[in-house]
Amino acid sequence: MYSDRAINTLNTTRVCGGNHFQNAIEISNVVYADKSPASIIITNGEIIQDALLSTSLIHFPHNAPILYSHTDFIDSETVNQIFKLNPKGVSGTQIFLVGGISYQVGNYLASLGLSIEVITGKSYYETAANVTKYLNNIDNIMLIPSDEYWDGLSACAWAAHMGAPILLITKYLIPDYTRAVIEANENCNVYLFGNQKSISENVIKELQTMNIKYIGIITGNNPYDIAVNFAKYKSPDGKFGWGKTDRNGHAFTFTSAENPFNDAVGSIFAHLGKHSPTLVIKRDELPEVTYHYIESVKPILKEEPIPPYMHGWIIGCENDITYSTQIEIEKALSIDKPHK
Repeated sequence: MYSDRAINTLNTTRVCGGNHFQNAIEISNVVYADKSPASIIITNGEIIQDALLSTSLIHFPHNAPILYSHTDFIDSETVNQIFKLNPKGVSGTQIFLVGGISYQVGNYLASLGLSIEVITGKSYYETAANVTKYLNNIDNIMLIPSDEYWDGLSACAWAAHMGAPILLITKYLIPDYTRAVIEANENCNVYLFGNQKSISENVIKELQTMNIKYIGIITGNNPYDIAVNFAKYKSPDGKFGWGKTDRNGHAFTFTSAENPFNDAVGSIFAHLGKHSPTLVIKRDELPEVTYHYIESVKPILKEEPIPPYMHGWIIGCENDITYSTQIEIEKALSIDKPHK
């Protein structure tokens, strides 16, 4: 059993729907409480790769939340949310239908009077490549392993924040569709998310033969390490990465590795919320690496605390992140106690 209440604390806000389909709806309610989005992304809530690669479409000009569909049907609650959000449309398109969703879903939405643009492919490698056709100024490309995708969960927030594409690779090779996008964007920068378990030396050597300006690797022993390392990362040219290493009031989005679909929908807080990077954690524990990172960047306790303060978005109910873990996050974020 879990609580379906969105219990908040002083420094955390929980967005809770019950499952990732409902979480997506609740997140869009928070972000668009007083406005309508330009468009809406509907992606497959049963194929995690589709969800992750769609996040770059959140960025301007689409300014779009992600909602989830099943492969062959879309829930009535999600349809009702589309009309509640009332997207204005981007170049006439209200709904971007992304990934492996059956044509019946698109036909059904079109029959309701919604204007639909379908972005798909024969594989999620091709779908990811086709998403890039809707993006502007591709200077930076993020590569994540399609099988061990959890290493790239924290890339979603940057995709939403800056519109940088997420492309997919395998452990041992760069698929043709991914290679074609890299080659079409000469002298781009490429950033890999993963470690030796998920990305082989062969992939890195292959990238080194291509016309790439810079290759960066955001790595770590697990998704928690990688998320922290990306929150701290800043590229040599200063144009890629959060670079959050100073003691200041920072906001973060917390998601559990156990439900990666929450990373995709929660990434909108990096674009239209508090511009918050994602810290991937465990459902029932705040990893030590995450705790120590938060402690290292939060403001030093003063006699009279002044803003900006720390804040954490908690994505999901207690089946995703337990309340006890939320309290751990609250204590870590609090600036009203001395540092350990």
